Amino acid sequence: MNKKSSPRKPSYAEKVTNELIERIKQGTAPWQLPFKPINNDGVPYNHITGNKYNGFNELYLMMQSREDPRWLTYKQAQSVDAQVRKSERGVTLQRVIRYTDRIKKDENGQPVKDEKGQPVTVRAYLDKPIIKTFVVFNAEQIDGLPAYEKEPLPELTWDNDHAAERILTASGADIQHKPGDIAGYYVEKDKIILPEKVQFPDAGSYYATALHELGHWTGHSSRLDRNMEGSFGSESYAKEELRAEIASMMLTRELGLPHNPDRHAAYVESWVNVLQKDSSEILKAAGDAQRIKDYVLSFNHEQSQSIKPDNQPDPSPHQSPAPTATTSIPEPNPFTEERLANAKSQYYSQSVRLNTKEKQTRLLLEYTMEKTITGMNPDMKLQTQINFYENQVKEFNQSRNTEPEQER
Repeated sequence: MNKKSSPRKPSYAEKVTNELIERIKQGTAPWQLPFKPINNDGVPYNHITGNKYNGFNELYLMMQSREDPRWLTYKQAQSVDAQVRKSERGVTLQRVIRYTDRIKKDENGQPVKDEKGQPVTVRAYLDKPIIKTFVVFNAEQIDGLPAYEKEPLPELTWDNDHAAERILTASGADIQHKPGDIAGYYVEKDKIILPEKVQFPDAGSYYATALHELGHWTGHSSRLDRNMEGSFGSESYAKEELRAEIASMMLTRELGLPHNPDRHAAYVESWVNVLQKDSSEILKAAGDAQRIKDYVLSFNHEQSQSIKPDNQPDPSPHQSPAPTATTSIPEPNPFTEERLANAKSQYYSQSVRLNTKEKQTRLLLEYTMEKTITGMNPDMKLQTQINFYENQVKEFNQSRNTEPEQER
């Protein structure tokens, strides 16, 4: 007698995709909802570590429609004498493990130790990444945590020195303003067209629109090299718009800008078709959106070296100015945001010259590096990033037997 086979349990990607499709149809996907910026940017983060979730985990937590951006595991809540309420259900997230740290051994099989007598570890990359799941709960589901307070940001004006303006300037993107209602990126000319600034209801709306188009701009073959060939209504066009829209939502929250999804309501049907065809597409799209966000935010430090320290008094008319970051001073810090920006610029400009396997390898190494620096202090994190990007650029140049690329 044959036993009836039990129905196949949906995979994690299928479960999430089905949930997301329903939200898209209802107009309640995270990027379909308007957003008004607050002091705390609303990006989901871990209440204990302070680290923000990224990629698909960030998107999935935004889908939960919680007012409080703080999330914890059950044990983390207990560690601060808080308690998840009975019957509350957590959210399952994924962690991708691509390497393991092992103790280095010498030719005799004995552990190698450093100058302090501690075992030296080496990183071994896995042939096949391991995916582990973990469950988090929102602070609204937990008793014993301090209250979360949010206050509206002051209205963004054209006179403000805002990060969005610095990003647009530092990117070097060709942005042209023309009267009308057209906002778009034209890949053939590598150009962004926007309405005149006076046509926008406020500065925040202008910058949000400009950064959305800058997200498309990152897809050029000389940058992140995504498929930009499709026309409106095609599958590739829908995929690119999905990535840009998710990235735009992430960027506006990160930078304290409003998010208005009305312009992109026409893509609903194509998004649903793409997700129904491939349940893993949302995982890929969220990963690409994270790369767009990181690439765009990398431009937000061009003016950091010229900002006067808080404790540095203004020079009097008869005094020489105090040394700045660009002045020759004793023992300068060699690891600067400007140096990181230059290394990243060279790193991403090489993408167009990589084959598919090389691109995949780079993405894997970059992802691993970003996960490794989580929790590091800012100085160590900056140093690690600079070393990574500069070494990757150097290895590429050596493999092609070329001179180092110059910053453009």
